[in-house]
Amino acid sequence: MTRTNQIISLLTGSLVAFLALAAFVLSFDALRHLAAANGVAAGMAWLYPAIIDGAIIIFSLSVLQASLNRERPRYPWALVGLFTALSIGLNVLHAPTAPLPRLLAAVPPIALFLSFELLMNQVKHSVRRLGLVQHLQELATATEQKRSELDGLVQERQTAVHRLEAQLQNLASRRDELLAEIKELKNVKRLSNTGIEQINEERLASKQESLNAMLTYLSDNPHASLADIAAAISRSRSTAGNYVNELVANGRLHKNGQGWEIVDSGE
Repeated sequence: MTRTNQIISLLTGSLVAFLALAAFVLSFDALRHLAAANGVAAGMAWLYPAIIDGAIIIFSLSVLQASLNRERPRYPWALVGLFTALSIGLNVLHAPTAPLPRLLAAVPPIALFLSFELLMNQVKHSVRRLGLVQHLQELATATEQKRSELDGLVQERQTAVHRLEAQLQNLASRRDELLAEIKELKNVKRLSNTGIEQINEERLASKQESLNAMLTYLSDNPHASLADIAAAISRSRSTAGNYVNELVANGRLHKNGQGWEIVDSGE
């Protein structure tokens, strides 16, 4: 609602309220005099117009409340019509019998009814308009809240995506490190195998050398004891015994009455 519409609505409402108040005062005075002229005590006579015209206002407010609650105000409307007709009839009855005075007497209660109903109608539209504005504000607030929540979810999603990307990068780096370590271990294993083979070859060569030395020694000393053999090849007695057994098993050495005899392998 623009500023001009607000001013017009305020001015119209004020004039309608003034009209209703003026009609109420005129009708009130006529009904008070009528009550006093018909035996009601002067101090109590004001209660009758207060009851009759006040009832019109009260019942009109009930109509307004029912309308705002989206209910059917049939009963309040019937009461408003009944007491309005009663007020008109009593005002006309209080006036002189001439047509013009009676017409003038009927104007205040009719004006009271119409002006107050008009005022209630304006109030009803204003309340509904305010309700719509409030509802729109609530919708705007709820929309802004949902937008904020959505922005928060988007931010959380982006944060989660960045976190996952960082984790994937770390995993990729760790994978590369593991692959490098595996490659290094393979190289170490390969080198170890090569070293072991080399060591085995050296051991075999050393053993073969010892075997050859032992055969040479026995060919010159066929009656040598096991201790003599071990000392000759610089090995322990048990090692020398194993060498002797191996040569015997291979048919390259045997012992007879002449001592140790070397068997030529034909090589």
